[in-house]
Amino acid sequence: MKELVRGDRAAVGYMSLGLVGAELKALEVDGAAPTAANVLAGSYKLARPFLFVYRGAPGARARGFLDFVLSEAGQRLLAGEGLVRVR
Repeated sequence: MKELVRGDRAAVGYMSLGLVGAELKALEVDGAAPTAANVLAGSYKLARPFLFVYRGAPGARARGFLDFVLSEAGQRLLAGEGLVRVR
């Protein structure tokens, strides 16, 4: 998506906020800037959740991964990649 939008001045695309980069312009929606803070506050409405889907109760390894992703260390890694934290 990024390459398609970058190569066409009239193009509009939809991608994760952390992937936009300085060479593209992220658009305001209803007056709200596309920032992590606005996504978390619910004022930037053009956002989608990232879902983990599993059948039944997660096993020990899966639970460990989920616990890490939701931990402070995991959330810092996500934010460092330009993704929106859940907390």
